[in-house]
Amino acid sequence: MQTRFDAAQLTDPDTAEAEKVLRKCVHCGFCTATCPTYVLLGDELDSPRGRIYLIKDMLEQNRPATATVARHLDRCLSCLACMTTCPSGVHYQHLIDHARVHVEMTYRRPLHERWVRTLVAKVLPYPSRLRAALALARRVPGPLRRAAWLPPSLRAMLQLANTSAARAHTVTPAPAPAPAPAPPAPGTRGRVALIVGCAQGVLTPQVHEATRRLLMRTGWEVVPVTGCCGALVH
Repeated sequence: MQTRFDAAQLTDPDTAEAEKVLRKCVHCGFCTATCPTYVLLGDELDSPRGRIYLIKDMLEQNRPATATVARHLDRCLSCLACMTTCPSGVHYQHLIDHARVHVEMTYRRPLHERWVRTLVAKVLPYPSRLRAALALARRVPGPLRRAAWLPPSLRAMLQLANTSAARAHTVTPAPAPAPAPAPPAPGTRGRVALIVGCAQGVLTPQVHEATRRLLMRTGWEVVPVTGCCGALVH
């Protein structure tokens, strides 16, 4: 991809790195097949290739992000599945992270968006707060969750939280896990950190336990790490 950054812009290390990433993209479109938002929505601007065009234009012109740019970048899940199918080795992760910093510095979101984003950041990374929020969600009446005057993002969050809370409330508790096997001898395969904090530890703790058992059975020493992995706060 041809770029048009001037010399002054390239003195910024992050911009210079973004320029290198942009120049590797050849518009092949292989990334669209593995991008969940493009597969779901079918909008080119919700594909990695489309977002790269938006980012390139925004950074080259050094102009504030618009509501349209912010919306399409916000929809990126940062799953990085696109990087697994990119034949050119485009480091999309650096590009989207750099663009999001630019968005936060230059775009003032509507009040309801700022409120919802603050709520997410203050609740999801903290297991005790998340449990309380799920318990509260089960008590929100259905008509209120679907109220037209609520922002769409907040309605979706309430509906999702209520569904998750109901599922957690009705699932039969799993049987007590078997005694943990002894850690592998030093030098067997290695040591791996398992992040057990945040949302999954509240919603589906059995996933963590199954992962731990599988890793230990295959010869890895598992070190549990508490706290948020950072995916929700970046």
